[in-house]
Amino acid sequence: MFSIFKSKFYLKEILPDGYIDIHNHILAGIDDGAKTPEETNYLIAQMKALNIKAAFATPHTFNGLWNNTSESIRQAYEIALKNDDNRMFLKGYASEYMLDNTLIEKSREEKLLGLSKNYILIEFNLFNNPLNLYEMLFELKTKNYKVIIAHPERYLYFHNSIGKYQKLKEYGVFFQLNLLSLTGYYGKSIQRQAIELFKNDLYDFTGSDIHSATEITQFKTVPLQIPDKKKMDRLLENNTIFL
Repeated sequence: MFSIFKSKFYLKEILPDGYIDIHNHILAGIDDGAKTPEETNYLIAQMKALNIKAAFATPHTFNGLWNNTSESIRQAYEIALKNDDNRMFLKGYASEYMLDNTLIEKSREEKLLGLSKNYILIEFNLFNNPLNLYEMLFELKTKNYKVIIAHPERYLYFHNSIGKYQKLKEYGVFFQLNLLSLTGYYGKSIQRQAIELFKNDLYDFTGSDIHSATEITQFKTVPLQIPDKKKMDRLLENNTIFL
């Protein structure tokens, strides 16, 4: 039984039954995540050991860096499914799209890869506020996409004002917390920002953002700082809509 005074929890302790991860980089050889099918198999086995029961695979699509297509992602996903142990774990594939003009052009030409129910996972540049941010979000919304912003706590140019986050949420997007942020994995300032967004009830979904054994080790050895365990329980349950 958890103490009411406890504020640090290992990931394995808190995940609800049937938790589905909606942000990871476990498909082999197509971004900065798993390098080989064997590494994919290892990461999936380790995610299961952390009590992650299922996942959508979400490799990067980032023009000029990871030029993935629906076909390249499908092929990598099918390679992962060749291992029978992965079949029950993997529930589908999508992408973590970099929000820029090339993505908007892509959305005009083809359907973007979504999680389910027309949710798509979008990331921003980590260091520079996207130009025409709201215009690009508006165009995605006109195509009936439900936009999930990946790890908003990591965008340093938003850190000086909670109002910037609130304005985004008022625009009708969803926020996905990187659970790793609560361990301090990306630094203390990002951990503090994650806690502030959490306290202000601005998160909608969660994800692991696992790329390699390094993140697995972090989850195993460093607890998450959680100001309100009951609130976290409710947040983690939100991912069930993707099953």
